[in-house]
Amino acid sequence: MTPRLDLLLVQAPAGSSGAFLSQLGRESLSRLAARHGIDCPVSGWSPRGQGAPQHSSLPLPWQTCLSHRGRRVVAGLATVPVGIDIEHSRPRHEARLAELVDLLPEARVRHAILEAARPLEAFYRAWTLHEALFKLDSLSGLTLSHVLKTRLSRLLPGGDAHAWQWQHDGWTLSICSHESGLGIHSLPRLAITKDRWP
Repeated sequence: MTPRLDLLLVQAPAGSSGAFLSQLGRESLSRLAARHGIDCPVSGWSPRGQGAPQHSSLPLPWQTCLSHRGRRVVAGLATVPVGIDIEHSRPRHEARLAELVDLLPEARVRHAILEAARPLEAFYRAWTLHEALFKLDSLSGLTLSHVLKTRLSRLLPGGDAHAWQWQHDGWTLSICSHESGLGIHSLPRLAITKDRWP
């Protein structure tokens, strides 16, 4: 069976709390499961703050991934481990971009960001990849002490992880998996492209 990821991107109301966004993510996961004929009542998802949501009614090989930022939530149901991260650009980050770039662990990535036509967008592409790799590692049984312990060099040809990205109107979404042939099905449809760094 071809590895598959189903994504659902939803917009939350203004002023939504983190708890509400987490609940909206779990509702989205239940909707995705229902598309495959799997009944996962929203009340059965594991509580917020315990890693990727789990549900006793979700059969193998299905696994979940979830991320939210601002008023957007992206929920995923996959047949293989997948890490996702969504971020929105913030003006305060542009003001301290050089300082943020200096935090990144790989010199060639830092250089690529600073040389990019749109450095802030390039920074978010790199940052969300670190986050998505961190989540992928967690799902794969590897526990790192910090998100910046990941390395984007893993995404190069021959590396152990593959990445896809979507970027539009200040939003960046990154997806990481060990499966190069991951079939991504999104609702609503997003133009997601495979990526390598730099």
